[in-house]
Amino acid sequence: MLNKLKVMLLGGKPKHERRRAAPSGPPPKPGRHMVRQRVVMAVTEVLSPDLWDWFVLMGWREIDLKTNRREVKLLPMNTFSIIARASISERESVYRQIIK
Repeated sequence: MLNKLKVMLLGGKPKHERRRAAPSGPPPKPGRHMVRQRVVMAVTEVLSPDLWDWFVLMGWREIDLKTNRREVKLLPMNTFSIIARASISERESVYRQIIK
């Protein structure tokens, strides 16, 4: 009770803290999953460093679906290969069409 009073008077943690994006690590291996907001995509091929950098700039991070408790939308299995096969100049337009 005393702690609640201290927090009320002196201020404390904000009620809603915005979570920071997880730092990007090495590219996920085939069979793993990537997430952006609440959309999950399965990695079906080996990621090139260039493609992984592009996904990181778009906000994608690797996720472990076994320990994830959030509701997510799983994209079709061929989504990753369609984006990976697109040329660098077409990649963003292909990505926008698929994610819609």
